[in-house]
Amino acid sequence: MNPTRQTPPFVLLLVSALFGALISGALLRPDPGVQRAEAGGQGQGDSARSLSRSFQAAARTARPSLLNITTERWEQRGGPFVRMLENMLDQKGGANRTLERSYGTGFIVDEAGVALTNHHVVENAKRVLVRLHDGSEVSARVLGTDPLTDLAVLELPPREQAYVPVQMGTADSLEVGDWVLAAGNPFGLDQTVTAGIVSAKGRSRMGIATYEDFIQTDAAINPGNSGGPLLDLSGRVVGVTTAIASRSGEYSGIGFAIPIGMAQEVVAELRERGRVSRGWLGVGIQEVEPEVLRRLGYGNVGGALLSRVMPESPAAQAQLQAGDLIVSIDGQPLSDGQHLSHLIAEVEVGKTVKLEVLRERQRLVLEALVVERPDTPTGPPVSKDEPESRDVGISARLLTPELARFFGFDHDPEEPAVVIAAVDPGSLAAQHGIRPGMILQQVERSPIRSLEDLELALKAATLAKRGILLRVWDGRSSNAVLLR
Repeated sequence: MNPTRQTPPFVLLLVSALFGALISGALLRPDPGVQRAEAGGQGQGDSARSLSRSFQAAARTARPSLLNITTERWEQRGGPFVRMLENMLDQKGGANRTLERSYGTGFIVDEAGVALTNHHVVENAKRVLVRLHDGSEVSARVLGTDPLTDLAVLELPPREQAYVPVQMGTADSLEVGDWVLAAGNPFGLDQTVTAGIVSAKGRSRMGIATYEDFIQTDAAINPGNSGGPLLDLSGRVVGVTTAIASRSGEYSGIGFAIPIGMAQEVVAELRERGRVSRGWLGVGIQEVEPEVLRRLGYGNVGGALLSRVMPESPAAQAQLQAGDLIVSIDGQPLSDGQHLSHLIAEVEVGKTVKLEVLRERQRLVLEALVVERPDTPTGPPVSKDEPESRDVGISARLLTPELARFFGFDHDPEEPAVVIAAVDPGSLAAQHGIRPGMILQQVERSPIRSLEDLELALKAATLAKRGILLRVWDGRSSNAVLLR
């Protein structure tokens, strides 16, 4: 019989303690996967906060330079009564107009108060009102517009305190995936900033403008954003928001901005001359897929396929023909038709360029003299159907027997008179109760018996200093009205 060995009590206690410590340590030790997840979550939070701070700083940088633009323009109305009146007045749209307002965005580009926006924002505008960052409102003057790029330059009134211009960046360094911010006044909500990324670069053939090289972004752009800046994370302007691709007319995740480099070139010319001069050859370009060029026998070469050559144009004089494929200009290879349009537009007017052309698999080198594009707009846009006196806001006609019957007058044809045919809504005349059908008797106490009398009297008047005193007959009484 083997003797049984008894373990001393203190040994059992020690073993139990060690075992318990091991178990407790295993239970309390964090799982490595949990540690990694927690560390990753903290890192993501730091990244989000850092990005948020970048957004905040960029918005703070740009906001003092943002402009909320309101334009007023004349819109036509219909109706048989109005058309009958127009026919009697022998005019188009005189009484058939309403003053409509629309909204957009702009931004200041120098301390003197020169600003940039879209052409379509101020097109045909009778008046351009601008609200600044501090809430003050001023009237802006249109220095010039360029419909071919959809850009316009405004001039704000001078003031003692310098305006705050934006910081200019460059779109050349942008890459797809970079963060960008769109700032503007969507639906009239001023100082709005939205974020997104650069979705694509070099977008063209969108049908938005003649010269297109758009930055595509998914930053929210809505009606009212037009003309606003597209910003990088440093708050520098890299583009001018101009359009969206949407069936509803509202944000759909696809917006377009003009690269700021292109915009700066247009601004420089509009400031200097009020117009943009561009080179022109006089050709029509057919945009085709590479497969079409291959089927035509041109292989994999890029270039601009000519669809027509305008008579007596530089292209015709250079003996270019429809069906020619221009593959280079002065040795610079062409990628497509848009590339040709952009390069020719940038050529100095009067310069001769060498064109490398493929014609029925033959390679030719032709010379063409670049002239100025004939449809280049000149000067600021002119509002259509403006009233005869833009300051007063009336349209007047010599009173005829037909007009007298229409307005209900007993008129002696031997006594010449001038009748107010239309009054512009919102004008000084409208605000002071002047309405169509009144006889205009005097301007500043000078009798008005002809349109020449009216023109001379209005030219002599000083509306800005003293106002203009009119005397009108409303069919019952003769009343003096001071417009100011």
